Amino acid sequence: MKYFRSTLTLFIIFSVFVSLSGEGVEHETSTGVEFAYYFDENEGYGQTGGFVAPDYSPVNTSSGFTPAADDYSATEARALGSGWGAVELQAYLKHKITLPALKGDNDLVTDNNVRLNFALYASPVAAYSRVSATITPIAFMKIDMGGMAGTGWNASLFNGMGNNIDGEIDESSFSGVVTELFTAVTLQFDLAAFIPGEWTHIVSFVNAKFLYSHYSTEEAKEGNPWQWLADEGENLNGWEFKGSYFLGYQMPLVLDTVGFLVETSQLIGPNRQLSAMAGEDGDLSTTPDNGWGSDFISVTFGPLANFSFDEHHSLAVLVQFKSEIDYTDDSIFNQFYQNRIFEDTFVKFYRVAMAYNYKF
Repeated sequence: MKYFRSTLTLFIIFSVFVSLSGEGVEHETSTGVEFAYYFDENEGYGQTGGFVAPDYSPVNTSSGFTPAADDYSATEARALGSGWGAVELQAYLKHKITLPALKGDNDLVTDNNVRLNFALYASPVAAYSRVSATITPIAFMKIDMGGMAGTGWNASLFNGMGNNIDGEIDESSFSGVVTELFTAVTLQFDLAAFIPGEWTHIVSFVNAKFLYSHYSTEEAKEGNPWQWLADEGENLNGWEFKGSYFLGYQMPLVLDTVGFLVETSQLIGPNRQLSAMAGEDGDLSTTPDNGWGSDFISVTFGPLANFSFDEHHSLAVLVQFKSEIDYTDDSIFNQFYQNRIFEDTFVKFYRVAMAYNYKF
């Protein structure tokens, strides 16, 4: 891991110096705002599997809370739902440097390049930066590697970061640093490469990403989960695999792209085996032997549309659904998610997201 970080750092520094005087080098700077609204729901309480519609009537323990085991006390109880949902807002500044590299005369390699990506993000509860390098060795493939570092603070209603100890989130500001390292491969296809024309751009891509996340506190190093960017506080130091799959159509219009995006996320490595959905005996019908679901694969999917108003202004709109864990009704009220018991999965309305981008 240390070798990977050192190699990436040296590569980026070298490439930046080359970019200052290189011929054919392109620079692009952009800024923008990302906003998302998350629908409220009661996490599948009262039903088994299926589709769960948005619900803005929170359920609390007065609806009936039976501890799942002796060590699950009613003092840990939580309400299901907020009554209004949730929002996400952040602004960013990005700069890209594209350097010609690994080029040849063949159509498959004539546009090969190396792109350096620098980004700064700021939200009401956190600030972080991302640095990455994207290598295009052949027209249908991209290789990415990079990292992120950031910190957060408490902002009254929202909390940027903190340890999750038995369901209680530490709300201390600037309590540590969250870092990520990743490597990814993208395979892409455009029908217009075989059938040229403005109206033949049927496009698709498949992205496989391996991500290592780390929170610098001692509690996180000991295996406790943590919160980042006011999320559910279920992050763990360790590896994840994230997949992205897109099929779309590009047009020479203001609405220049429409398509369907599917994203998956799952823990890998030791964290995946912490508490499997089927429990130790491997039988999903046995309760309460089932675990909380460390091996669960989350699937997010929905339509995407992008509007390019001119060469400077663009807006992306995304509507998404998501699969979630349906916990047993007698464990779902436990404040700490690792004290809940997997029963089934359900699909919910997840969010509406918008990203406005201004390119200089």
